[in-house]
Amino acid sequence: MSKPEINNTLDHLFRQEYAKMISLFTNRYSSALIDQIEDAVQESLLKAAKQWSFQPMPENPSAWLYRVANNQLIDQLRRQNKSVAYEAHNESESEAALEFEFEEGQLVDGQLRMIFACCHPSMKLQEQLMLSLKLLCGLSVKEIARALLKKEDAAKKAITRVKQKFKTEVGELSVPEGEAINERLEAVLHVIYLLFNEGYKATEGDELIRHELCEEAIRLAFILTNAKDCYTSELNALIAMMLFKAARFPARIGEDGGLVTLEHQDRSLYREDYIQWGWKFMQESSKAENTSVYQLEAAIASYYTVAASYEKTNWKVIFKLYDGLVKLKPSPVVKMSRVFVMSKVLGAHKALEAMADIESESSEVQSFQALKAELYAEVGDFENASICLKKAINQAQNITEKKFLETKLLNWKTPRPA
Repeated sequence: MSKPEINNTLDHLFRQEYAKMISLFTNRYSSALIDQIEDAVQESLLKAAKQWSFQPMPENPSAWLYRVANNQLIDQLRRQNKSVAYEAHNESESEAALEFEFEEGQLVDGQLRMIFACCHPSMKLQEQLMLSLKLLCGLSVKEIARALLKKEDAAKKAITRVKQKFKTEVGELSVPEGEAINERLEAVLHVIYLLFNEGYKATEGDELIRHELCEEAIRLAFILTNAKDCYTSELNALIAMMLFKAARFPARIGEDGGLVTLEHQDRSLYREDYIQWGWKFMQESSKAENTSVYQLEAAIASYYTVAASYEKTNWKVIFKLYDGLVKLKPSPVVKMSRVFVMSKVLGAHKALEAMADIESESSEVQSFQALKAELYAEVGDFENASICLKKAINQAQNITEKKFLETKLLNWKTPRPA
């Protein structure tokens, strides 16, 4: 197996098994040992990367990772003289592997239990989101900072604080029942939403789409459909939105690995099965009397996805949907998206005027500068367009996105034929 293949396999295993192992070990040992548990799980992945680079991968890599992490934890507990915790779980590797296989087959998925634990009512919503993205999804501090629109240093300190809270207040991991589950469901759905968004447009690295994050978000959402109390219109709308967006993935990246914008995507590559699934869940969500944020976002995603061509996109309806969405969710990202659609309906000049209204809260965001550059270019002001695009390039951390913006800047500088 080549090094890139090993890295891809490890990345997949990390996303697939990370939260399961965190959940199992937290139940087995204690939520107070979450730091040691994280260290042990990450150490198992490092050992796998080293060992599998020069010898065959084991038949059951998940169980191998579990056993290595379990041994690492036991060694840590022994060194730290935590004899009570260690003696209570002094078992052989084969027994540990059997328990791991048993846990995997349970109806309540380990990640589902962890996400509800991370959304414990003793924590504020922002704390719940940070903890879930860190422990459940294994996102980096930088990724979490972007997802929650925070500075990286502030996010790092906040994560340390909330992990301390998790150690002392969560206790045993479990899925709540009855009314208790409703109290946490909003945060759970938000975590899944943020996880999908990070995969849809990766913060860093050389890939624009991190498929494993999007797949994990969709998988978690589907798991929730098995719980009667979780099967709400908001959940159905969230699933619909993710499916409509995921349907476009095959067309978002070109054969050369570069970004392909919606305008130039080959719509024959869109996944029809995802679109049909999206309509199914969209229909289920429409049974609710009230309109939610997820319903509006799902509707917007559907119009982008099912339009016969970019030119035939129903911009007026999408603009109206954004008018409703910005009232329920007046975030910088939503406001910027609305301005982009406004340019299609009312023209670039009107959109530039609207950009001035949101500049104070969005100017440091890379997508704001990129959009502003596009609008300036549309009205023929390539000098200001280039200035904004250079700012966007400097702010971009994803390699694929950075190359796309650099190519656009180069094309703008190229003399145009008379």
